Amino acid sequence: MFYGWKLLVGISLIFFLAVGLTFSGVGVLLPSMVAEFGWSRTQMGFGYALIALVFGFSGPVVAYVIDRIGVRKTMFYGGFINALGAITTYYTNSLWQFYLGAGLFMGLGMAMQTVIPGNQLIANWFYRKRSLALGIFLGLGGLGSMCAIPVSIYIDATGNWRHIWAVMGMCSLLASAIAYFLVKEKPSEVGQFSDGHTSEPEEVTTTTENKTQVFRSFESWRAIDAVKTSSFWFIVLGGSAAVMGTTMVTSQMVLHLTSVGITPVLAGTALGLQGTVGAGGRLMGGILGDKIDPRRLLTVGLAGQFVGIYFLKNAVDPLYVYLFVVIFGLDYGISAVSSTTLVVNFFGAMHNARLMAIRGIVVTIVGGIGPVGAGYLADVYGNYSLAFSIYMGVALFAALAVVMMPNPRPYRKNSHTSIKQEANHP
Repeated sequence: MFYGWKLLVGISLIFFLAVGLTFSGVGVLLPSMVAEFGWSRTQMGFGYALIALVFGFSGPVVAYVIDRIGVRKTMFYGGFINALGAITTYYTNSLWQFYLGAGLFMGLGMAMQTVIPGNQLIANWFYRKRSLALGIFLGLGGLGSMCAIPVSIYIDATGNWRHIWAVMGMCSLLASAIAYFLVKEKPSEVGQFSDGHTSEPEEVTTTTENKTQVFRSFESWRAIDAVKTSSFWFIVLGGSAAVMGTTMVTSQMVLHLTSVGITPVLAGTALGLQGTVGAGGRLMGGILGDKIDPRRLLTVGLAGQFVGIYFLKNAVDPLYVYLFVVIFGLDYGISAVSSTTLVVNFFGAMHNARLMAIRGIVVTIVGGIGPVGAGYLADVYGNYSLAFSIYMGVALFAALAVVMMPNPRPYRKNSHTSIKQEANHP
């Protein structure tokens, strides 16, 4: 049996434990923390955004650590840093403790356990089924929301929101154990080749490539050359717009819906369902992304997020809430997988961690504007209408830009290495 599938299950479970619970669970417990400590929505939004900011800005650090000690050890140690952050936040009595524990420690720990190392492993192990593997990875990881929301609501209802942070810490340590025992960095470590082939990837002919609409580079670009292409920055723009929408929704949706008369139970349920539908969207994007050009899927996903936010903005009854959940969740999932797939399809696997780190910094900056900006505008104007309208414009602009994205052309002839070299390096 191809070990890559076992590895995929393992890193998906790590994603499920390390990120799904934290990002979604925080959205449920923040109102209780705001009520207890008297924080403003802007302060609360900044705390949530700080998790995402550290998560994204630590990308170069994670890529460097991967180069030094490997993916397996990076994911293993990341769980302990994540758990330290959860325990710090468990004992928090002030805003700075919340920022330190949840923002700094947990943001860094999650980065070391999830997206960059997971994407690098998938790039190493999969070639023709790369999009499917990414869809499964991001989809199963996203199902953490399905479990996190009801669990967090239940714990919060007991009157002790601190216990949610304790659960997060335990999940992080469990993720570390999975990484230690299951992660293998390259197929060559177990005597196999990518996708379960019996030969090196360079022996896969271009005829397979030409029968599909999916562009996959047979060259592995240096990071410095990849960032000089317009294609790389179009991918970054699309990913940034998608993430901005989901961070804004995850942090502010419950507050928005309850302020317009939607019951807290429905609002919390909608948040959980949106994450669950998003997981389905990721899986769908992964399945389609090996057959349909991911840039087309990214365009469709961004357009769908535009429509979804429209329904959230005008939500006055449960029907609009459910329309938002289905449309936004599904299309964000498609956007997430498509934008990630495009990076490795366009520029190869060897330096994927570095490129994802660069992408992550920009995506995080733009994505972090979502909760902070939405919270600020809500404090000033008393509602989220303007914030949602602005995001709709951003999503539409990004969708139009991605449509025009060209296939990258090598910056210079010696800016790449062969597929065989790519397969033999992490």
